[in-house]
Amino acid sequence: MEEKISLIVTLYNRLEYARNMILALQQQTKQIDELIFADDGSSEDVYEYIKDLLQECKFKIKYVYQQDIGFRLAASRNNGARIAENEYLIFLDQDVVFDNDFIQRIYEVRKRKRIIFSEALGSSEEEKEKIQKIINEKYDYEKIYKIMPKEKKLEQDSFVEKERLYNILYKLKLRTRGAKIVGLIFSLYKKDYIAVNGFDENYVGWGHEDDDFGNRFFKYGGKTYSFKFEKYPIHMYHKSASPKDGSVNENYYRKIKKEISKSNYKCEYGFNNRKDKDEIKLKHIKK
Repeated sequence: MEEKISLIVTLYNRLEYARNMILALQQQTKQIDELIFADDGSSEDVYEYIKDLLQECKFKIKYVYQQDIGFRLAASRNNGARIAENEYLIFLDQDVVFDNDFIQRIYEVRKRKRIIFSEALGSSEEEKEKIQKIINEKYDYEKIYKIMPKEKKLEQDSFVEKERLYNILYKLKLRTRGAKIVGLIFSLYKKDYIAVNGFDENYVGWGHEDDDFGNRFFKYGGKTYSFKFEKYPIHMYHKSASPKDGSVNENYYRKIKKEISKSNYKCEYGFNNRKDKDEIKLKHIKK
């Protein structure tokens, strides 16, 4: 049975990347059914960046916006998941570019209680500029991928093999959990997302919301699947958002990690129970 896909892209400024996202999605061998931009308080309107591309889109586009009162990635993802109409959810950061079979390959290995995730090749500032120049002329992933050094691709292959080993050891009960998910690119069934109450909205500021979600997902009985692409996605360069003195969420994460169990894997504030009560704005950009 064919299942429909909602793709949730988290945004915060740098809205030119929303345009890259749509150009990549228009060329997919398998089309998504719905694109949701989940905005964490950008100062500009994404519509102005993408309006000339809408006529060629074969999918719905929604835009859900929360106020800029701190780095609230967890809440932003939950906003996107709540308005998603479809059975299968794919989450992406805004600054990722990918090949034409990206959606198809993820869709083919989907399973209940499985998170599919992938890291991306990190581009340098110079590589990012070259990639963006190609995209501005025509989105051609063959050309884009040739910019990335072979060493980065081989390094990513080794990461995937290590993550798959972790999952084997977890299956053999030689590890307490499988490979950590990477929040940059991951996907799962909406039912499984709801089962753990989505992302914990107590995570405000940089760090640990992905690890927490993974910890709770494993206790729920889920597994992770590290995806090895023939042509990996690429993460467009930007300065690191991680503070030098570590995550403000460190103490909370360690406390909650000890409390999570097979009978206690749902967060208090998440999909079914928003923490903050600021207004959430929803706009249907393309129906």
